[in-house]
Amino acid sequence: MDVCRAPRMNRMLTDNTRALNVPPSLGPPQERTIFAKERISIPGYYEIIQFLGKGAYGTVCSVKFKGQTPPAKIAVKKISNIFNKEILLKRAIRELKFMNFFKGHKNIVNLIDLEIVSSSPYDGLYCYQELIDYDLAKVIHSSVQLSEFHIKYFLYQILCGLKYIHSADVIHRDLKPGNILCTLNGCLKICDFGLARGIHTEFFQCQTTNSAVQPHITNYVATRWYRAPELLLSNQPYDKAIDIWAVGCILAEFYARKPVFMGRDSMHQVFEIIKVLGTPEKDLLIKFGTIKAWNLGKNSNNPVYKKIPWSNMFPFASDEAIDLIESLLHWDSAHRLNVEQAISHPFLTDVRKPDDEPVCLQGPFDFTYESGLSSMSKLRDYLIKEVDDFKTELFSSL
Repeated sequence: MDVCRAPRMNRMLTDNTRALNVPPSLGPPQERTIFAKERISIPGYYEIIQFLGKGAYGTVCSVKFKGQTPPAKIAVKKISNIFNKEILLKRAIRELKFMNFFKGHKNIVNLIDLEIVSSSPYDGLYCYQELIDYDLAKVIHSSVQLSEFHIKYFLYQILCGLKYIHSADVIHRDLKPGNILCTLNGCLKICDFGLARGIHTEFFQCQTTNSAVQPHITNYVATRWYRAPELLLSNQPYDKAIDIWAVGCILAEFYARKPVFMGRDSMHQVFEIIKVLGTPEKDLLIKFGTIKAWNLGKNSNNPVYKKIPWSNMFPFASDEAIDLIESLLHWDSAHRLNVEQAISHPFLTDVRKPDDEPVCLQGPFDFTYESGLSSMSKLRDYLIKEVDDFKTELFSSL
């Protein structure tokens, strides 16, 4: 998407909404554009087009540059309450770090600009990014007919983006159709890195003085319907296979045109999986190492389910599609394909371009910065520095 340069702006803004670390752009706006209902304040050279949605962590709207024909359009994501809640501030920093680290890949959403607004009630981190027409959930759940070629093309793009992410030893941890954007011409882009985490062993060693064991990372991640069994039943360290499970759920959803495991809570989610994949082996439940996993196998009141063949659920799907679903949605994470194996599966032969599947050349993502962020004041200072560094790099390249 072509993005025009914003007009220059002073640090002092006439509506008393103070933006921190905003480097000079193309000419001082005399005002801010205010969307009072959603508590959004953006530079005056933008005009708000449409409010797009609100989630637990922020608000998204589309904007366009005033006085341009045709007007350049971008999306603005405001992450709210970041200076009041430590978890939101950490999430904002992570999302910024990951989007900056992965910028440039065609299947990952591109970050255009950043702004911190401190004046209440508009305060928050504003992320300006490319405007994408739809998310994949709207496509899947629409009445638009999807051929198997469409499914192959969409899945291949998801795996290309995930290959790039996994090559940096990063887990997205919240892959779902709502976090995959889709342009009008069918280009997919993975977004929302607020729950992503780096897992490279050497960086864990740097954070732990006496042990190379992966520190605990919460298992309460990912939208429930796309959450892997090990996240639901185990407290053990997990790996990239949780993203592969989510990809398998998305692939099955392409055919079902609705989520395949729709649990109301964590244990109901487990039983929704059991109804399709069958009751897991007791050895695996023991391996999960939790009381709830043990009780699942011990409780004689729980019915024993046999696995339902995916070909029975999707008789119109090709044999290759069924085989790939089988290979992604295993109870045991060790039996799932990794992203390189998935992208090489025969199901994707028709759409695959092996010469256009880059890995992240920067190497593993370094998350050791987190060990020094031990207070809210340090987190605030770090976020401000990251925004300032981003903008300095951005404008030095123009």
